[in-house]
Amino acid sequence: MPQLVEDPRAAAKRRLRPGPAAVALRPLGYLAIGLVWSVIWLVALLLLVGSVVYAVTDDALVDGLRDRFSTPGGTAAMVLVVIPVLTVVMGPVGAWQLPTASWPLAVLSFTYVARSLRPSYAREKLSYTSTAPRGTSLGPPTVGDVAMSLQPLRRSRFTDAVMRFYAAGWTLDGRMFVAMLPAGLAWTAVVVGLFPGVAAPVRVASLTLGGVLVVASVVLGVRAFRTRFPAVSRAVVLADGAS
Repeated sequence: MPQLVEDPRAAAKRRLRPGPAAVALRPLGYLAIGLVWSVIWLVALLLLVGSVVYAVTDDALVDGLRDRFSTPGGTAAMVLVVIPVLTVVMGPVGAWQLPTASWPLAVLSFTYVARSLRPSYAREKLSYTSTAPRGTSLGPPTVGDVAMSLQPLRRSRFTDAVMRFYAAGWTLDGRMFVAMLPAGLAWTAVVVGLFPGVAAPVRVASLTLGGVLVVASVVLGVRAFRTRFPAVSRAVVLADGAS
C-alpha cells in the first residue's frame, strides 16, 4: 500500500537542473494545476453542503420523502437501504475522502508557484511523481501502477505536514472509513432537523444529534489519522521509486 517513507532517489532528483523554458513556464503551470484542484475541492464542499439545502428545499423531493415515510414499506426501505448508503456517501466519501484528496494537491501546487519565483530554486526541480500499486490508492481503474504526482523534492516541515494529508486522501483506510460514518449519519440527522413541517422537539433533537455525531467523527478521525499517518521528521512521499 502507499506509505509515508523516505524516497531513496529524491536526492538524485534534486540534482537534475530544469531547462530555461521549464523555469520560465512552471509558475503558470503550477498555478493552473493549483486552481484546478482548488475548484475540485470547492465543488466537493459545495456538494456536501448543497445536498442538505437541496434535500429540504426542493418541493418535489420533499413531497417524495413524505410519501416514502407515509407507508411501512417505504419507511423500511429508507431506513434499511437509503440511509445506510447516504451515510457512506456523505461521510467517508463526501466529508473526508474527496476534500482530502484535492486540497493537499492545491496547496502543494501553490507552494511550488511561490518556490518557482525564488532564485534559490531556479537550479532545481520542484516536484516529482512516484507510483503506487494498483488497488492501494483512489482513482479510476488503471492498467499499471497509479501515478502520484506533485510530491516535493525539497522537503520542509510544511510540505511534510501537507503530504500526510495527501497520503491520507489517496489511501484507503478502514479505520478512517469507520471514523467518518458518524459524520455521514449526521447528514441525515441535519436533513431531518431542517425538514419542513418537523415538530420543534424533533427538530432540536435531530440537530443536536447531528452536532454530536460530527464531533464524534472528528475525535475518531483524528485518532485514526494519527495512528495511520504519524508525524515524521524525514521527507514524506507516497511510494517507493520516483519517476
